[in-house]
Amino acid sequence: MEWVFWVVALVSAGLGLLLLKVARDIWWTPLQIKKYFEAQGIGGPPYKLLYGNAPDIVKMAAEESSKPSLSGHNITPRVLPAFHQWGKIYGKDYVYWFGTEPRLFLPHPELVKEVLSNKFGHYEKIKFAQAGAQGLPGLEGEEWAKHRRILNPAFHMEALKGMIPLIAESGTNMCREWRNLISSGANEIDVFKEFSVLTSDVISRTAFGSSYAEGNYIFRLQAQQIFLIFERIRRVYIPGSRFLPTKDNRLGWWLDREIKRCILQVIEGRERNAGIGNSSDYGTDLLGLMMNSNKKQGGGKLQDNMSMTIDDIIAECQIFYIAGQETTTILLTWTMVLLGMHQDWQDRARREVLEVCGKNEFPNADAVNGLKIMGMIFNESLRLYPPIVALNRQPVKPMKLGKVSIPAGTQLQIPILAMHHDPLLWGNDVHEFNPERFSQGISKAAKHPMAFMPFSLGPRICIGQNFALLEAKVVLAMILQRFSFVISPHYIHAPVHSFSLKPKYGAQVILHMN
Repeated sequence: MEWVFWVVALVSAGLGLLLLKVARDIWWTPLQIKKYFEAQGIGGPPYKLLYGNAPDIVKMAAEESSKPSLSGHNITPRVLPAFHQWGKIYGKDYVYWFGTEPRLFLPHPELVKEVLSNKFGHYEKIKFAQAGAQGLPGLEGEEWAKHRRILNPAFHMEALKGMIPLIAESGTNMCREWRNLISSGANEIDVFKEFSVLTSDVISRTAFGSSYAEGNYIFRLQAQQIFLIFERIRRVYIPGSRFLPTKDNRLGWWLDREIKRCILQVIEGRERNAGIGNSSDYGTDLLGLMMNSNKKQGGGKLQDNMSMTIDDIIAECQIFYIAGQETTTILLTWTMVLLGMHQDWQDRARREVLEVCGKNEFPNADAVNGLKIMGMIFNESLRLYPPIVALNRQPVKPMKLGKVSIPAGTQLQIPILAMHHDPLLWGNDVHEFNPERFSQGISKAAKHPMAFMPFSLGPRICIGQNFALLEAKVVLAMILQRFSFVISPHYIHAPVHSFSLKPKYGAQVILHMN
């Protein structure tokens, strides 16, 4: 029976080593990292075993969300209550804990510039195993460079200009429905819902122009997937949990399979059509431009070592929806809210649109470039209500950032919203709607040229920002040509962070035909 003794001894030793490793990971290492930062003068909320400060963040967010509406644009205490309160207690520089992972709060534009410029590849995006499709935003290194090179032609301004008629077609349909509503006596609308429908329509036309019905169906699936992804990211990830057959996981798996099946069907249809006659063109929508560029990179083949795989193309199509639809919806919604509150700027924007575009014509590319006041308004809207409130990065090795030494494993939180609302960067009127601050351009709007970053900064700046701004300008110009509007008395000003920065109770305005 001696062998039984040795088996028991080995199992016991293995369990002991496993317990030691667990204790090191969830207790010893976090405490040592906390002491390391404290020695540099950087404090923060206490580390709590296993979950860190994540439950505190969720609790404070729920408490703030339940409070009455805001009366102004000082939204940081409501949208990011934990970070606002910790900043008052520990100062601008502090470390908090998401599970066992330390996160350094980084609200300094100069240091943010160093991180996001990432000249030597020292900082990378944090990968979430539960975050869904990993298109361009989730890639690193050579793979990211390859995808960016292939996608660039699809998002070049010259290519985007050709999509203005498609955007205008969706805008015309929406404005027609608004006129019908007003004629029937129902002049109050929720522009958040209206723009959600509009932008899904636009992205369906511009991404899958010749497959419009499939595009709409894919969008509806994506909307469900976005909600699931956000709920997963908010929770502390338990390794292996994404493989368990829970209700959410089963729905997520089905959505992923169905979205990929639909997109693959569209791609295969493009390939068949491109082989008809002498045609080798996949189309002029975003999918077609991406496939054309991909084939060119592959030396005439759709798949090659220098090109993206079919799975890569599917992932990028998924990102079209998540980023393209969501960003423009949020931008247009908050801009309408702001212009409904500030009639003087609405009148200035309308006068510019009528002068540049006329009464009925949708703006062409030259007219869009001429809408300078509108550009200032959008920038101020993005400053006060950025669609994405924060970015996360992590160093690939121990780094020195400014005066702070950052140990390996530390994540960096770049609080876009907090920097956009920092009076030290923007002045005492930081919480006021004042598009005039952008009259000299973005770089001179604040006390630091890198203080404004609604689409990130550096080489990884959002590839779709030109598309989002072009779409928003065309749509808003068409609205201003036809309607005036004020905030409805039913509107409750309650911004909430849910994947992006949204109005919790919608965005109701009262419309009048011009």
